[in-house]
Amino acid sequence: MTTQSREQRRTPPPPLERPTSVLGPALGLGVTLGPSLALDLASASATAAVLLGVRPRSRSLRAALVVAALVPWGWRLVRPWLLNWGADSEEVLRALPGDGLVPNPVAVNTRGITIHARPQDVWPWLVQIGYRRAGWYSYDVLERAAGAGEFVEGHSADHLHPRLQALAVGDIIPMSRWTGMQVAELAPARALVLRSVMEEETPAWGVTTWAFVLEPLGEDRTRLLVRGRTGGDPRRWAARMFGQLIEFPHFVMERKMLFGVKERAERMERFGETTATV
Repeated sequence: MTTQSREQRRTPPPPLERPTSVLGPALGLGVTLGPSLALDLASASATAAVLLGVRPRSRSLRAALVVAALVPWGWRLVRPWLLNWGADSEEVLRALPGDGLVPNPVAVNTRGITIHARPQDVWPWLVQIGYRRAGWYSYDVLERAAGAGEFVEGHSADHLHPRLQALAVGDIIPMSRWTGMQVAELAPARALVLRSVMEEETPAWGVTTWAFVLEPLGEDRTRLLVRGRTGGDPRRWAARMFGQLIEFPHFVMERKMLFGVKERAERMERFGETTATV
C-alpha cells in the first residue's frame, strides 16, 4: 500500500468530549477505584477492631478480622511482584522509550510477556487500541461497567481494522468519552509511547506515560514490555493516594491485556492475518 492510499484511509481517533455532568465520570471512577477502597476500608476497620480488643463470638469472624488486619503487610510483600509482573530485573532497570518524558517519576511499573510471533505481527494490535477503537483486549465487562466499553466490534477486537492502523504522533487515544492519552513517540514495530494529555495549565511534573515496547527474540518470538511512569508532586497526598488505589485494578486489566495481545498475535502467526472488511 502506498503512502498516499494509507493516508486516504487514515481515521484519526475520535475527539474527547467534555462531561455534561459529574455522574458519568464519577461512576467510572467508582467502578475503577471501588474494589481498592472497599478493601482498604475493610482492612482499616479490622485493624481498629483488633487493636481495640474486639473478639467476635464466631471463630471464623475472628479469623477474618485477623486476616483483614494483615492485608496491608501482605500488600507490601506482593506489591513489587505486581508492579513488575512478567519482567525480569534487567528489564525493570533498563531504560525504555518514553522514560525521558517523566524523568523523576513517583511511581514506575514494568510488565512483560513473550509472544510467539514477529514484532510486525504484534504491532497492528497495539496501534488500534482505544475506546471507540479496537478496545483493550482485557475484561470487557469491567470496561463497560466503568463506562469505557464502546468498541468497534462491540467487544475487544478479534480483527485488524485498516482504518485504525495509521496512527500518528499527536493523536489522542481515548480511554473513555472524557479521558485519553496522546501519542508521544511512534516507532513502527518497535515502540508506542502514550502520555497524559497536556493542557496549558498542566505542571511539568503532572505527566504520566504508558509505553509499549517490542523486542525481537529470534525469528518468530517477541518480547512485549509495557511500562508506566507517573509524575507527581510528592507533597500532594491526594494524587499519591489515587496512584496507590489504581495500582491493583490497573494490574488486573493490564495483565489481561498482555495475554489478549499475545493470543491475537499468535493466532495471526498461525493462521494468517485476520482483517476486518469494514
